[in-house]
Amino acid sequence: MSEWFTSKIGGKKASAVVVFSLLAGFAAPLAAQDAPPAPRAEVVDPAADPVAVRRTSPGEVRENLKLKTGDIVSINVFGEASLTGAFTVGPGGEVVFPLLGSIPAAGGSAVELGQRIKELLETDYIRSAQVSVAIAEEAKLAPNTITVIGQVMRPGQVAFEKDTPMDLFTAISSAGGLTERGDRFRIELKRRENEDLRTQMLNLESDRVLKLRDKDTVIVHALPEKIIAEKVIQTITVIGEVKNPGQVALKDDQPLDIITAIAMSGGFTDVARPSRVIVRRNTEAGVQSIEVNVSKMQKDNSQPFLLQPNDTVTVPQSVF
Repeated sequence: MSEWFTSKIGGKKASAVVVFSLLAGFAAPLAAQDAPPAPRAEVVDPAADPVAVRRTSPGEVRENLKLKTGDIVSINVFGEASLTGAFTVGPGGEVVFPLLGSIPAAGGSAVELGQRIKELLETDYIRSAQVSVAIAEEAKLAPNTITVIGQVMRPGQVAFEKDTPMDLFTAISSAGGLTERGDRFRIELKRRENEDLRTQMLNLESDRVLKLRDKDTVIVHALPEKIIAEKVIQTITVIGEVKNPGQVALKDDQPLDIITAIAMSGGFTDVARPSRVIVRRNTEAGVQSIEVNVSKMQKDNSQPFLLQPNDTVTVPQSVF
């Protein structure tokens, strides 16, 4: 460069050019010292790596992290905008992906999920698919868990925050409550203390507020077969002008009103007289007859008439 200036420019002009060049040479390193070096972004070439893994920060590769329920993954199929987006790992550990449906994800890495999507797409839809997968957001796991198994509606783990107490009743309720075979008086608590595994028998009446600890296991045992066989199903009877006369079962924890009972019996026939429905009930003083105006009750939404076990509901015929 200096030779080019010397050969083309002479005299004072040449000297000025040389001075300017020297000043520029000193200024460049000073500017470089003042400004921090720009971070170098890592670029993943999809052509070189069809199943690319994005990096969350310089030097941090999350390709080995195992996916879990609640994680949000970013999936990009290059050149296919309709197949690109954020997807959540569902309760069953799967990702529901367009065209492919449910794909198992939990327990595997982002690379493995991307490879699986690539293989499925290339089988039926896209030739040489290029897939990029990254963990966009990790699910937040509660620090403490209790395992509830046995005769509950949803056996599995119940999570709770470290500073939030968890009692026996709440843990079983979080697992869906007891099944019909669940024995509230035979609940087993297993707790590990140091190297010992201790067992304690509980019942849901006297121990409902017992505080549980992280990693406790609660086992709800089944009622003995004899007790189940002897359990009596209580019913009420609906007869007369209903479409399906007969018995209606009562649930222990769910009251049954007269309108619901008639609906469960198919509803009124065309010749029914809903204003004069008779309920016959056995009492200590004998059989009691109660007249109920169901028609008025349906119109003004008045307080429901609750039935009792062994009641008989008779719907009379209209008088023309």
